[in-house]
Amino acid sequence: MRKNWLALAACGVAMVPVLSLAQEAENADQESAEERAWDIEVEASYLLKSGNSSSESIVGKANATHEGLNWRQTAKLESVNTVGEDDDGEEERTAERYYGSYKLDRKLTDNNYIFNVLTYDKDTFSGYQYQASYALGLGRRFIDTPAHTLDLEAGPGYRLECLEPESGYSSCDDKEESLIGRFAGSYKWKISSTASFRQDLSTEVADDNTTLRSETSLTSRINDHFALRLSHLVTRDSEVPAGTHKTDQETTASVVYTF
Repeated sequence: MRKNWLALAACGVAMVPVLSLAQEAENADQESAEERAWDIEVEASYLLKSGNSSSESIVGKANATHEGLNWRQTAKLESVNTVGEDDDGEEERTAERYYGSYKLDRKLTDNNYIFNVLTYDKDTFSGYQYQASYALGLGRRFIDTPAHTLDLEAGPGYRLECLEPESGYSSCDDKEESLIGRFAGSYKWKISSTASFRQDLSTEVADDNTTLRSETSLTSRINDHFALRLSHLVTRDSEVPAGTHKTDQETTASVVYTF
């Protein structure tokens, strides 16, 4: 336990100069005419089912990217809620999940970069109250063409998992801490001027629990602001609390608005 906290402290110390440099770089980049503004998109889908069974599903997502001369920032937020009926016809929540991540890349030479990434995942039906992690390491853009980009990353990190208390109170007395190795990849394919494909894959390897997150999406643009998106998300934990499944899958068809 002490070694894990020492590792976390070391990660935190390492993050301080990185964030300081990020602020300086951002201020410098803002003075350049070549700087691009934030690219922000909001994604939403709604499904109402009635008949033999009734349910209501709402999915909301937001993605933001800022591409500077020396720095790249990426933020992601997700929310999934589903309410249905039990055997007695009473309303019950059958899915509730929240996810957030923030990633800061420091660009180097020859398409290499240093990444820092924070993630937070709360799934009410996973057996965990929440799972949070931080990792830093090296990445490289192996493919960089107008139609295709491929980024691969690897580095160490730290993960905190708070088990869902049996009492129902929001406490985190039962928690697991571990050092992790994070490996990730992101592939983008611009199929045409109106269609694009994206695959994001990341895994956090640890002695007690290895997690996997895979998101595949196909986007068809309608105009400058609106698009339709079909996406499939797979998440997996190698070890889970009793009574929960190791793998979850979500398939959504959404409307996307880009600012």
